[in-house]
Amino acid sequence: MSRNEEFLKELKCSGCGQSITDFDRNADTVTCPFCKKKFLNPFKNSESSSEKEFYERKSGNSTFIIPFKEDVESFSDQIISHLTTTSDVPLDIFNQLSFDRIEKLYVPYFTYQGNFYCSWNCEVPIKSGSNTEYRPHSGNTNGNFKILISAWGNASDSEENRLPSGIAQFIDNFAVNNEIGNQNGAVFEPSMVQNSDDQNEPKFKVLNANQDSRSLWNSYGQTIAGRIAENRAREIAPEGFRKLKCSTSVELDPRFLDKSETVLVPFWFTQYSYCNQQFYFVSSGVNKNTNDWTHPVDPALKTMDERFGLGIGASLILSVIVFFASSWAWATIPLGLALTLFIINLNIDNKNKEQRKIAARAVFGDQEILNKL
Repeated sequence: MSRNEEFLKELKCSGCGQSITDFDRNADTVTCPFCKKKFLNPFKNSESSSEKEFYERKSGNSTFIIPFKEDVESFSDQIISHLTTTSDVPLDIFNQLSFDRIEKLYVPYFTYQGNFYCSWNCEVPIKSGSNTEYRPHSGNTNGNFKILISAWGNASDSEENRLPSGIAQFIDNFAVNNEIGNQNGAVFEPSMVQNSDDQNEPKFKVLNANQDSRSLWNSYGQTIAGRIAENRAREIAPEGFRKLKCSTSVELDPRFLDKSETVLVPFWFTQYSYCNQQFYFVSSGVNKNTNDWTHPVDPALKTMDERFGLGIGASLILSVIVFFASSWAWATIPLGLALTLFIINLNIDNKNKEQRKIAARAVFGDQEILNKL
């Protein structure tokens, strides 16, 4: 399999949406066996093809696109869930809420592949009767890496493609953490990112790649690849090891240094207002558990939470001190106080959550997510 096919799993017809698996990659056009629509072959490297012109103009020479696995309902559920269950969110949040239009956001990432070699040493525990001694131990490991680094930068981007700084940081961290290194995508087609005429449908925004492939590799790539090598060493080191030290060498496939493949990665994004203040919510389009957001804070609720937290923490510390200074019987008094404070705080949070759920049902109807919270 060539590197240009590595992400490829399927080609979808731009007419009926069916997956096409049997076609000539060298032909100028592809005919859908289901609806018989004929369209330009995105595999064919034709400078005049409309698909190629579109993705060069709109997405910075991106070759592949990772499809959304999470739909708009899932994204909406995340927002409702966070606003309902976060303890310091104002109780009237749903009465004062105003959403901008939800967007499907595609962000370009550079792909880098290569090899690593890691020589490591550590100390491992050796039982000697009732004692444990630590002795030197060493080993080596090698393997391949494949990482993605964001090819888009907020600071140098055009005004129309700028996003709140928190979202830009989330996108960078998403890349550095290599959250999507094993995801598969399909060859880019314009039909995948065309805006719908339906105002109720989410609109698309494709950010342009505005970073240099070589500079990104030098700044971040070697460090990330080195981290992958160190994690591999941790996996194979004996149980109970300590003081792990790694000496790692990384070799990047030269094909990916100046002409790295680019992948469009999907995100859900929206901005919302509360009392004339702007906030945002952004989530991975492939993993609903990876998200970031900002929200309004009720100072009274925040202060109450902090005081309960301090009271519970202080009571637990006091119970430990009393246990060692006196006896377990006396230690149960501050321990019981900590438990009481915890139960009171939990009951208050649950009552506030129920109040928000009632307001949410009045705005969104009887959503299934509200019944699960």
